Amino acid sequence: MRQKAKVEKYEAPAGGWGSLNAVAHVLTQEEVAILGSEILLKQNKPDGYMCVSCSWAKPAKPHPFEFCENGAKATAWEITAKTVTPEFFAQHAVTELRGWSDHQLEEQGRLTTPMRYDLASDKYVPVDWRDAFREIGAELNKLDPRSVVMYTSGRASLEASYMYQLFGRMYGTNNFPDSSNMCHETTSVALPEVIGSPVGTVLLEDFEHADCIFFFGHNTTTNAPRMLHPLQEAAQRGVPIITFNPLRERGLERFVNPQDPFQMIAGGTRISSQYHQVRLGGDAAAIVGICKCVIEADDRARTNGDPRILDVDFIARHTAGFEDFASFCRKANWNDLERASGLGRDAMFEVAGAYMTAKAVIANYGMGVTQHKHGVETVKMIVNLLLLRGNIGKPGAGISPIRGHSNVQGQRTVGISEKTKLVPLDKLAGLYGFEPPRWDGLSTVDVCEGILKGDVQGFVSLGGNFLRAVPERSLMEPA
Repeated sequence: MRQKAKVEKYEAPAGGWGSLNAVAHVLTQEEVAILGSEILLKQNKPDGYMCVSCSWAKPAKPHPFEFCENGAKATAWEITAKTVTPEFFAQHAVTELRGWSDHQLEEQGRLTTPMRYDLASDKYVPVDWRDAFREIGAELNKLDPRSVVMYTSGRASLEASYMYQLFGRMYGTNNFPDSSNMCHETTSVALPEVIGSPVGTVLLEDFEHADCIFFFGHNTTTNAPRMLHPLQEAAQRGVPIITFNPLRERGLERFVNPQDPFQMIAGGTRISSQYHQVRLGGDAAAIVGICKCVIEADDRARTNGDPRILDVDFIARHTAGFEDFASFCRKANWNDLERASGLGRDAMFEVAGAYMTAKAVIANYGMGVTQHKHGVETVKMIVNLLLLRGNIGKPGAGISPIRGHSNVQGQRTVGISEKTKLVPLDKLAGLYGFEPPRWDGLSTVDVCEGILKGDVQGFVSLGGNFLRAVPERSLMEPA
């Protein structure tokens, strides 16, 4: 079953005929061409359902086909007619299956019965549902609840997540790490410290009013393709879209809307007006350089008696610590900023020029910013850039963290959190007549360390692939 990957150069824009062909192929491949087409017509509609592929919101005025290539693939894999029966596992040992790619395993279809691993035969064998529940319960009862982890991701529904955390707390654990620990925990830490809220400040309609849009560390074509629609509309209005990404991602370069017959014939739209390939982890240094340009331009304007560049009224009313920050930026050394960011100062001046002429700026960022050890500082620095010209709290402007799953934030509201201060434990105790544990549980980082040390003795997973999501797979998989 091992297949050799085929890599070819792709010159076309994102979207277009390539996306249409891929959607048709996956619906046929999963044997759901008719059913899948009917379901996709309801995807991301106000009276339909949210796609499981990404967190980009459902618009008030949807397109006739409000789904992307990746969303169609995710839905097709969910509703596939293919099944994996016990006979499949009788034919293939686990050692053999470990040599298959994730894609090949996915292509086999959906399980039809509970399975358990049999060490003697190195195969998965079927288990009756009642036996499965009984054996899982018996295993959990042998363990200290503090040593048991109950992991979930945004792929689990809110209703299932609520019952999951209730079950876990009745069992006696608060170890509820989830995918947001790995994706946007830096957002949840940084934003409350700088704007008082752990979520973004941008609505979908703000993209209609922005006159400059920034992107930091986000592969939009892969992770939120429907976002290309408002970006294309903005680009067609002449809005500067400025991207910082070590890789050149096609969707942030050129896009053809598959729902526009004229574009399908004539070609696509340029998306990014500036594309800066920063060094890995170099975003913060680049932003300091841009802030330095803006602050020094304001210094010159003040000296010459010209109109101010900074929004001094906004800064006075809504911020603290500006003078310290301005002093830090003025003292920053250009050689250091160029070395750390991988950009020349001319590039940072170019970005600052576009920023200083804009009246409403949105700054988007993804996991290229959040998933490294300086993620918190980088998120704060993006906000600092916005604050200089009052780009928080007005139409067409704000901070926009782009999350991976549609209901990660919702899961926090129904109790999926290892931080007990975020969970209404008193309410749960009153409603269900039990005393939940009060200690803070393990985050995903804590879980990884606990597995490596041998402290974690039990792991229950709902709607997520922990091993594929965590870094350091070569360490984690053997553990």
